[in-house]
Amino acid sequence: MYKALETRGDKCNTRSRARRKRTAAGHDWACDHVIALVAREKSVSIRLLMHRSRCRNATARARQLAMYLSHVVLGRSLKAVGDAFGRDRTTVSHACALIEDMRDDPRFDDEVSALELRIETTVAGLERESCDAY
Repeated sequence: MYKALETRGDKCNTRSRARRKRTAAGHDWACDHVIALVAREKSVSIRLLMHRSRCRNATARARQLAMYLSHVVLGRSLKAVGDAFGRDRTTVSHACALIEDMRDDPRFDDEVSALELRIETTVAGLERESCDAY
């Protein structure tokens, strides 16, 4: 019985360390913007988009799209995107491959292209504002 409690305690500590590691490395506000934009466009809450479990298919697809956009449009590494989403880099790689395959559908491709354009213009505007502040 005590062994089970000790094991459970170790898991909790491991999660805490991982959470501290993600926040200590710095925060990616541009990824937050992508997450918020995709959540709004796909009518999925940010909480569900960032949830550890896979959730429903629509939620998983929205998360994969946000990962793809963070990697492709923002130019973040697979590891950086994985850190922002609390996922492994291989999960991000899988998400990017799925979205690339789905872009063969012209309607979906138009939707993704519109999101890419919105992100590019917004992030460029945010970068100009932060440069003007200094």
